[in-house]
Amino acid sequence: MNTLGQLKLELLHRGVAFAQNVRSHDLVAPGIFPEGDGQGIVLSLAENFFVRARVNPDKSAALLIDVRDNQVLLDPDNKPLEVGIIHAPQFIKDPQASRNPAAACIQLDGYCLNVNLCLEDDTRQLNLSLEDTVSLVRAAFQEGVADLVQLDMDHCAEKDRGFSRLAPLVQSIKKNFRTFVALRGFPPDDLGVIDSFYAAGVDLIAFPLEQYAADGSMQPAVSAKQGTKGLEYAAGVFGPGTVSTELALDCQHPQPLLEKITALSKQGIVPLIKIPERGLHLENDLQEMRQVADHLNKTAQKEKLNLKWLYPSGGWISPLDAPFYTRTPKTARLAQQPVYQSTLGKTASEGFAALRRKLRIKNVSDSYESAGL
Repeated sequence: MNTLGQLKLELLHRGVAFAQNVRSHDLVAPGIFPEGDGQGIVLSLAENFFVRARVNPDKSAALLIDVRDNQVLLDPDNKPLEVGIIHAPQFIKDPQASRNPAAACIQLDGYCLNVNLCLEDDTRQLNLSLEDTVSLVRAAFQEGVADLVQLDMDHCAEKDRGFSRLAPLVQSIKKNFRTFVALRGFPPDDLGVIDSFYAAGVDLIAFPLEQYAADGSMQPAVSAKQGTKGLEYAAGVFGPGTVSTELALDCQHPQPLLEKITALSKQGIVPLIKIPERGLHLENDLQEMRQVADHLNKTAQKEKLNLKWLYPSGGWISPLDAPFYTRTPKTARLAQQPVYQSTLGKTASEGFAALRRKLRIKNVSDSYESAGL
């Protein structure tokens, strides 16, 4: 292992297994949670550097977790690394919460609570009720496991991408909780709707340009023209560093990805590199990923991207955590402290965001009501 980033990609590829009697150990058991048809566990490889690894029933292929001298060790018989176990939230394990249909549509990523939303085919309404969703957001905040809410909206044929149905939920979250709200979705046909996103209380926005197909190959999330126009428009509405996109890694052809990173960064749009669901394992692929992370880091510095709105994520490589892929484990740190980790910084940013929104809304027709101002 040269970097913790490489280890993270290996863990995603190989999964983990447990030494004898370790699964039920007090340091390990609280971190195991259901994951589809199997189980998973979230490991902290360093401060603010997480990985969600599946529990692999094939022990011979997995990285082993053991507990020795009250320390949780990964790969103890080769080059042991002490790791932390992130406890699975109790509000997810609670039987009453598990009966809530919203429980199956949420996922924690670091300290971001993701809520997966879509429009039902028959009713054309959101798959989750406002009450159920707010209830689970409240449970996450009361337990202290989340500092940020991200609404992940599936693509739909509605011209506004379903935002008119999403707006009341955004407003309710902003009314009931002291938090920032991120929206991950797709550009509307009328780009002016993005002003309504902002007016309703969305603080951060992400329009993915690329994604992975079922076979692991790269494919466009939207047409390049539509995605680029949406990002450029959003960058003119939202504050610096609050607009991002997702790009996929094609290890056979990395150069186009490097060029996209450069072009987006020059426009103030933060590029996030999606990690394949099963990580990377081949040496050549790991080297390509390291090259991409290095370029991501250097480009962000050159273009002076505002990184404070990013958060440590298990799902992508960002300019924030790129150093974990390029530096030794002893020297790797986040490029910047996220705003969510500083009470003073969070308070100041909230005040600035509220003022900026009010000023912006003065130029947006009919948006005072939707913003609740």
